[in-house]
Amino acid sequence: MRRTLRQRVRTRSGLISGINITPFTDVVLVLLIIFMIATPLLIRSEIKVNLPRAATADTAVPRNIVVTIDAAGSVYLDGVRVPVEGLRGALATTLGRRPDSPVIIMGDRDVRYDLVVQVLEIARSSGVSRLSLAVQLKK
Repeated sequence: MRRTLRQRVRTRSGLISGINITPFTDVVLVLLIIFMIATPLLIRSEIKVNLPRAATADTAVPRNIVVTIDAAGSVYLDGVRVPVEGLRGALATTLGRRPDSPVIIMGDRDVRYDLVVQVLEIARSSGVSRLSLAVQLKK
């Protein structure tokens, strides 16, 4: 006579003595994979910039100071919005904390050219020794 699993468990001790953690482990691993994929997307800058394309580009060093110009003409220093008139002082303060850090200017492809030139001049007059423009590699 064949007994069902429920009858076998009850006849041994009357209680279920173990918990199957395999489904729990599967859920935890799936969540881990989702977080591993989603984290780099969340860390990226939330300022939307459409970079121009170039055939060659240098890779960025993590200690960079980033000046971003979005399509609307707003200027950001390391992700914090700064008026163009206050950029010189803010950049000088940031350079005081991180001397010899390269400054990367990320200008949107559709931004006015004179604004990018103005930001370049402000950066040079603030004492920036290493200055570069961010581009997106052509594919």
